[in-house]
Amino acid sequence: MAYELVIWDCDGCLIDSEYIACKLDAEIYTEAGYPITTDEVCERFIGVREEDVFAIIKQEINRDLREHPAFDNYASRLNDVFTRELKPIEGVKQVLAQLDVPVCIASGSSPERLQMSLGVTGLLDHFEGKIYSAVEVEKGKPAPDIFLYAASKMGVAPEKCLVIEDSPAGIQGAKAAGMDVFGFTGASHISPRVIDMIEQGKPKKIFSHMGQIIDLMK
Repeated sequence: MAYELVIWDCDGCLIDSEYIACKLDAEIYTEAGYPITTDEVCERFIGVREEDVFAIIKQEINRDLREHPAFDNYASRLNDVFTRELKPIEGVKQVLAQLDVPVCIASGSSPERLQMSLGVTGLLDHFEGKIYSAVEVEKGKPAPDIFLYAASKMGVAPEKCLVIEDSPAGIQGAKAAGMDVFGFTGASHISPRVIDMIEQGKPKKIFSHMGQIIDLMK
């Protein structure tokens, strides 16, 4: 079919940020009294918006982790590590230059984090004015809200949209929105366990290098 809009998840699809962010999250969660490894954060919480992650943890330990002083300088620590280490996904700039279909972002990250990370990686110009965060909708992924919101803002029917996702939650949300979704497995955080989870979500296609996407869309 001819897609009229490509909706991108940001972290793990446009920018290779997930492992970096999960490593920092694991360190801070552990400091705050919730021991967890980087791989566990990747497998459990990628694609889930921040407030929902904290709600899940609170249900487990009956305490709001954000009240711990370890989170007082979270934003500055993330900004520092992103500035030093963050890179775009290999090949994504070339793909964005070749696409003749409108694009936008539907992400679980905050608007502030999206602006910062896209700016650091030189991708902001491709998406300026077309960046949608799950904080703007009632429910985050795996609910379909953010995808339906992005399509509505872009003026495209859901069935004419293609979503690029790297997380089981995102794949589930895109399918619930009535959209085709491709699962991307080429980011640095992707482990065999995560690939299994993506496969279980049954996206329309699964690919591991951005250079494949143009042909897969035909």
